[in-house]
Amino acid sequence: MDDHQLRRARAGLTQVIEPADALGVVSSQAWGPLRLLEIIQGATPTQQEWQALTAHDPENEQLAKKITRHLGGAIERWRRRSTYLKPDEALGFITRIGGRFLIPEDEQWPAALADLGVTEPLGLWIMGDTSIPMAEHLLGLVGSREATSYGEAATKMLAHKARQMGITVLSGGAYGIDAHAHRQALLAEGPAVPTIAVLAGGLDRFYPAGNVELLREIVQEGLLVTEMPPGMRPNRYRFLNRNRLIAALSTATIVVEARYRSGALNTANHAHDLGRIVGAVPGPIHAPSSAGCHRLIKETPSILIDDPSDLESIYGDMFAVNQRSQNSNDQRHYDMLSVEELLVFDALPVRGMTTVEHLCGITGLAVPMITGILTKLERHELAELETRGWRKHRNTRS
Repeated sequence: MDDHQLRRARAGLTQVIEPADALGVVSSQAWGPLRLLEIIQGATPTQQEWQALTAHDPENEQLAKKITRHLGGAIERWRRRSTYLKPDEALGFITRIGGRFLIPEDEQWPAALADLGVTEPLGLWIMGDTSIPMAEHLLGLVGSREATSYGEAATKMLAHKARQMGITVLSGGAYGIDAHAHRQALLAEGPAVPTIAVLAGGLDRFYPAGNVELLREIVQEGLLVTEMPPGMRPNRYRFLNRNRLIAALSTATIVVEARYRSGALNTANHAHDLGRIVGAVPGPIHAPSSAGCHRLIKETPSILIDDPSDLESIYGDMFAVNQRSQNSNDQRHYDMLSVEELLVFDALPVRGMTTVEHLCGITGLAVPMITGILTKLERHELAELETRGWRKHRNTRS
C-alpha cells in the first residue's frame, strides 16, 4: 500500500468513525485502514478476517466481548455515515489552506498517543508550520470558560514560566482559561513552539467564533490540531473526547480554575487514567470557580500548584537550567510574585490612580492583604503611592 492510499483511507475513516471509538481503532489495526474502508463501503469481512480481529488482543476479554456483540452494529453505523465519506475532498481542502493530515505511520506522529490504546486517533488534521513536540516538552493548561481575574493571573504566571523553560503550552482553544493560556504563551518569550490548540471540530471553520483571531495567530506561531476532518462541527461528545488528546500529549495537565463539575475535570481524569501528572491551582475557599480544583486536590492524587516554580519540580532539572541560563541577566521583579501579588500588580493603573478599597473590589482580596502586597510592590519599585492613590511604578511602564 503506498502512502497516498494509506493517507486517503485514514482520512476517510475519520469522516465516518467518531473519536475514541475503540471498535474502529481495533478494526483498523487488525484489518488495515484500506480494508476497513472497503468494508464500510460495502465489502463483506471474510471468516479469516473475523478471526484475526477477535485474536488481535486476546488478553483483553472485555474488548473481545465488545467486538463479538457490537462490531456488526458499528459497521452498520459507519455505513449510514457514508454520505460524509469524501476523503479526496478533505485532503484537497487541508492542502489548499496550508495544513496537512498526520497519520500514525508518519515519523512525526506523537509517540505519546500510543498510551491511549484502543482510543488512539485514526489521524490528526493540523495547521501550522511546526511539529508536535514530545510529551516531555508539553504542558496542558486548562480551566473554566468563565475565567476570573484570579484565574487569569495564575494562568499568566504558569504560561510565562513554561515558555521561559522551553515548554509548549497546550490547551483547547475555548473561551476563558484556555484562551488566556494561549494568549500568554504567545506573548511570552522562550524557545520552541509557544502554544498548541487541540480543537473539537474541523479546521474549515474555527470555533468558538470569538476566538477566531486568536486561532489564526496560533496557526502563525504554533499549531492547531484536531481529529475531526473539515466539515465536522464540534459537539459535546467531541469536546469530551478532545480532552483525552490534551491529557495524552502532555507530561502534565494543570487545572487552573474549574467549577465543581467543570469539563476541565474530564481532562484531569483522562490524565490520571494515563498515568500523567495532574496539578490544580487552589483558590479562595468561598469561590465556586475554584471548587473543581479543590475537589481534585482532596479526592485525587493531584499536585497542589501554588507557585510557577512547581513546573521545575515537574519537568526536571533540564528545563530549570535552561530557564536560568536564559533569564539570569534580565529577570524582572514581577516574575517572582505570587498569584495574589501579581493579581494586585495587574490591577494597578498605569497613569491614573486607584485606592485600596477599589483594589479589594477588583481582586476579591481583603484590605490587610492588599495593604501588605502594596508595601512589597512599592519596596521592589513595582508600585508607587501618590497623594490620590496607588499606581504602577514609572519603571514598569513599557
